[in-house]
Amino acid sequence: MLALVLAALRARRAQALTLLLLSTLAAAAAAAAPWYVLSSTERVATRHVESAPIHERSLETIGEGPVEGGSIEAQLAASADQTRRIVGLTGFTSYTGAYVSGQTSPGTVPAGGAKPAGGAAAGGGDRSTNSPVMLRPDACAHAAIEGACPAAAGEVMLSYRTARYMQVKPGDQVMFANSGLPHPLPLKVVGVYRPDDPNDPFWSSNDQLLAPNLPTGAPPDMTEPVDDAMLTGPATFDKTLATLPVRTVVDLVAQPQLLVDNTPEDVRARLGAATVEAGNNRLTLNTELPATISKVQRDRRLVSLGVPVGAFQLLVLCWFALYLAVKYTGEERRPDIGLVKLRGATRGRTWALVSGQSALPMLAGAVLGLPIGYVAATAVTGRIRDATVNEQAAALSAGAVVVAVLGALLAALLAERRALSSSVSELLRQGTVRIRLWRELFDLILVALAVAAVYQVKHRASGDAAGLALLAPGLAALAFALVAARLITFTAGRLVEGALRHGRAARALTAIYLARRPGVHRLAALMIVTVALLTTSALTWGAGRSEGRARAELEVGADRVLTVRAENRLALLEAVRAADPGGEHAMAVVESLISGYDRALLVDSPRLAKVATWRPEYGSSAAQTAALLHPDAPKPVMVTGSELTVDYTSHVDGSDSSRVVFLDVVLADPKGVRLAAHVGPLAEGRKTVTMPVPACATAPGCRLSSLQIMQSTQEQKIFFSSRPGVEVTVHGITQSGGQAVLSKEMLTDRTKWRLGVNGNPPNLIVGPVPDGLKLTVAPVRTGTSDPGVYVLDTPAPLTSVRATRRQPRLVGDQRVTYGSTSISEAIGGTALRLPRLGDTGVMVDLEYADRLGADFGAGESLQVWLNDSAPRDIKDRLRAQGLIVLGEETADGVADRYASFGPPLTLQFMLLSAIVGLALAVGSASVVAAVERRPRSRELGALRSQGAPSRLVRRVSIEGYLVLAGVSLLFGLILAVLIRAYIGDVLPYFADGWRAP
Repeated sequence: MLALVLAALRARRAQALTLLLLSTLAAAAAAAAPWYVLSSTERVATRHVESAPIHERSLETIGEGPVEGGSIEAQLAASADQTRRIVGLTGFTSYTGAYVSGQTSPGTVPAGGAKPAGGAAAGGGDRSTNSPVMLRPDACAHAAIEGACPAAAGEVMLSYRTARYMQVKPGDQVMFANSGLPHPLPLKVVGVYRPDDPNDPFWSSNDQLLAPNLPTGAPPDMTEPVDDAMLTGPATFDKTLATLPVRTVVDLVAQPQLLVDNTPEDVRARLGAATVEAGNNRLTLNTELPATISKVQRDRRLVSLGVPVGAFQLLVLCWFALYLAVKYTGEERRPDIGLVKLRGATRGRTWALVSGQSALPMLAGAVLGLPIGYVAATAVTGRIRDATVNEQAAALSAGAVVVAVLGALLAALLAERRALSSSVSELLRQGTVRIRLWRELFDLILVALAVAAVYQVKHRASGDAAGLALLAPGLAALAFALVAARLITFTAGRLVEGALRHGRAARALTAIYLARRPGVHRLAALMIVTVALLTTSALTWGAGRSEGRARAELEVGADRVLTVRAENRLALLEAVRAADPGGEHAMAVVESLISGYDRALLVDSPRLAKVATWRPEYGSSAAQTAALLHPDAPKPVMVTGSELTVDYTSHVDGSDSSRVVFLDVVLADPKGVRLAAHVGPLAEGRKTVTMPVPACATAPGCRLSSLQIMQSTQEQKIFFSSRPGVEVTVHGITQSGGQAVLSKEMLTDRTKWRLGVNGNPPNLIVGPVPDGLKLTVAPVRTGTSDPGVYVLDTPAPLTSVRATRRQPRLVGDQRVTYGSTSISEAIGGTALRLPRLGDTGVMVDLEYADRLGADFGAGESLQVWLNDSAPRDIKDRLRAQGLIVLGEETADGVADRYASFGPPLTLQFMLLSAIVGLALAVGSASVVAAVERRPRSRELGALRSQGAPSRLVRRVSIEGYLVLAGVSLLFGLILAVLIRAYIGDVLPYFADGWRAP
């Protein structure tokens, strides 16, 4: 029997090979689905954990009490072990710390333990901070240090921001006050630290290390956060602070392995139990990890639902294609079956002989398809790392192949059933089999079910649970294809008479073939369905990828964005301009993330059009927006010499002999650092004073920012806005060589000066006099006041472009806030969305905002935007200008990240399935062509013998297939358009509901 089966297969090699290929595709699709699902769940978990904000992928435990056992290091190690035991999960990176809260001030302890000098000077000159004393093991390895790492008891190092605010340096002393201390504790500053990367989990996983908030009412020369931790060594806790309650902290930062090795449900349950257990052990456990777990669960649910649905849909197409292939092949085998029956073969041997010709290629296809499915799935989504999950995927894959083969065999038996049950005379006659009524009824039932299901999906299905929604395109395609296939054969039959009447023999013969050939309508239905599904899947996938790219461009802003560290905004601006002097590739940007009503984006506007990835949602063109944000303004007043000479007349109320008053000439040095040249102490009368400003001799010099009347303590370390009773008239300011910086003409022109625009009331009354500019300290006001009069070198108020959706605010309080500065604005334009900000935020010019703000600050996120043509050495150029590159983000990388989440992975599998489905349709058509080769040759030969020209015969021989394929393609494309119009995207590309405007 086996020999007969093999002989039959050799006799029909083309059909057997096609069955083998179709079976291999079916088995490969079935085998790939489990690997794809389980590999995608790992990929989803990895991407979500990697992209989650630090607070959504970490947890901390906090304990409080005195140092036990005499060693803080041993206590931290014990706390870390206890936290890991309570959590009971692997996949975390742990950091430990201990801190004592309090208030820190610069100065020394005076006699009697009173409040240190400089801690709270009259008039608001308090330089104290709420910086805790903290131990963070290995902190010195994660920071650049000026000075030394603290080792002995009582030694600390301050952050560069806190040190600058307090105006202390290594070797100075600070005072630490705590309610548990009888008097402030002196601590020696041995170093100033600057984190290598503030975004590294070492620093960002604990809020006590780097201050997240801005101070209020800070003195004008330092307005950045100042409450960063004072880092110390273990000896300080073991000895100096041994009597105080200490808070120990263990920070666990989740790695992707957490949700790869463990299911999200297990992690969530373990965290819930750990919270209770931590409380029982006198620990407080805080975490927002459940937010990330929910995202992973949602995406895994989508993949686990969508991929099997797509695989099932593909299997149905495979079985249908195999059914057609076997059905057509069986038509050619009918005489063979009749001869076998005529020679007296038993029913069982006949079944074995016939079914074996389909079963052997299908079983061989299953053997080939199993490894092909594995290779294809892992090539798309990557290998599975977990050995247990690998075993599970292998078992499921083998089971899926078994199901696919059993379904294919069943389809083959159904296709052969009629031939095997026919009589010998029917088999040998080879007449056309009439389609029975029950088959027509079956098609009608399928159409009705498909229409009802599509209606249900359109009007009832919702959210991720609507699994039927993923089948909606296939169901709609099936209903339409069955109707369209009948329409093809019906129309072909109606065309015959007209073609013959007009003498168009080729058209008539082609129409006869399409109308009367058995099974043509089913082949047409298969081709229409596969074309429609492929087109629908491709359109959905393409639209999703376009949305992913659009979101990436919106969120990144340019082709590449570097996060950098610089001293301040001006230093960033000048460094980028020096690294790219032509303005062709790079642009300085400051993003304000935490301040004010709305987030703010400060851009170097003249470079906007060449660097930013500009989108229609931004409103006007990039060039128009740049012109709007950066109108013409007076040139800044520059100081390029090493000395300043000030000619002034002052009057100081002598009733308060304790106060010391200065006239400050405030400059921005070439690096953007605030430089205050103190003229004074002021006394009665006219004087001319020369002060050294060596930094200004370096190109491009210093920009004159403002003139201020300041008051100081006797030590002249703390400066603050002067109290009333002071008048100063500035007659002129010159620099080295006698060149005028402020001439009499400029000083007497009030239009060249402005008061502050940051919302604080001015501390000065300013007015021109015949020989200069007169500054009078205003009456005392409550709250913080602005002590300066500023050179008018920028438009005021600041012109802005705002997103159309605004945060609620008071009427008339239209301001833009960045860093610690809040200034009035004039809204010059609106946009649906703004780069990096979305639909809520404001964009302004960086250069003008820096001058108007006059805080000499930086911002929460300093960036350099690069276009796709930026030179390869651009990072080296930026580093050469003093910038430190902390990280890089690309639009391509963000788009790829979004493509790795649940919905895109599901849509990707649906697209791959549709491609395989099209290959199945092509295979089925190949079987039809191979099977019909001999009977069609006889038919066409008869036409030729009856006098038909060879040209007509050649045309008829191929025209039927071409017309069938072309009409099926046309109907498939029309169907895809209808599905998209009626159903739309059955699965959103973004699970969070984001949509492109």
